[in-house]
Amino acid sequence: MNRLHSLIVSASALIAGAALTGEAMAQATWNLYNGSVSGNGCSQNAAYSGNYGNSWNCTGSTGATLTASAWSADRGTPLSGSYDTQTEIDYLSGSGYASAYLSPQGNSGFGDASRGEGIGASSPDHSFDSFAPGTQDLLLLSFSSAVILDQIGIGWKGTDADVTLLRWTGTSAPTGPNGTSYRSGDGEQNLTSAIATSTTAGWQLVGSYADLAADSSIPFGQYARNTGATQASSWWLISTFNLAANGGVDSCTDAYGAAAWCGAGNDAFKLNYVSTKPGTTTRVPEPGSLALAGIALAGMFGVRRRALKAN
Repeated sequence: MNRLHSLIVSASALIAGAALTGEAMAQATWNLYNGSVSGNGCSQNAAYSGNYGNSWNCTGSTGATLTASAWSADRGTPLSGSYDTQTEIDYLSGSGYASAYLSPQGNSGFGDASRGEGIGASSPDHSFDSFAPGTQDLLLLSFSSAVILDQIGIGWKGTDADVTLLRWTGTSAPTGPNGTSYRSGDGEQNLTSAIATSTTAGWQLVGSYADLAADSSIPFGQYARNTGATQASSWWLISTFNLAANGGVDSCTDAYGAAAWCGAGNDAFKLNYVSTKPGTTTRVPEPGSLALAGIALAGMFGVRRRALKAN
């Protein structure tokens, strides 16, 4: 019976291990970092390199590839010389977003320099911030396949670091944050009109998270915040706390998932880490693992039959 007990324990461990291995393999980490840590990091694309509208290709620990770009409600100097039409002044309400400069900030990760702040902006303007002249800065993440973005990590913070996360629900790619481009000169897009509803696709609120903790040490992500996301998308927006996208309320969650308060207009942070899971997760072991488990179980029952015959 000792041998039977050992086989039962071994088979149970094998089945549990197979399930855990499949689950662990599902996780992918992404260092939002100008460089590479064990092959995990980002390099700048040639298009608009060093200018507004630039983007970075990032390689994760496994799975899909990722393109990151920056946006801001601060659109800088208007093309016409003054904001004299509705489409020229919509940035004031935070509904208009222009392409910005995704600024590498060492181990702190990436920041966002808006057109009004300038590419050479100093702290805190070269971070993702909600101070004047802009009202919102955003990081757009475009994955090569649908993923669940389950953690967000920052490498630096200013006074506060409240974050809003949005998921794109459309079947085709968004244009910038999405919408009709009013001004071709700065790639301005409209976000508010693209918020998803019960009947229309668009940007859907995943959650808002109060006061993330900063960590710029390697490995990144040691203080990453869980998002609670359960649905997948290829496109995600990480924003300074966005009151409009948060349904007009200032409620969010803290590091323990409890209700908290988020304030608009005082956020500043640099993003250096996200982690993802595949869009369709399964807790069923892989076929090969099931076969191995079956062999173990067959051996277990064979021993039991021999033990019964011996009795």
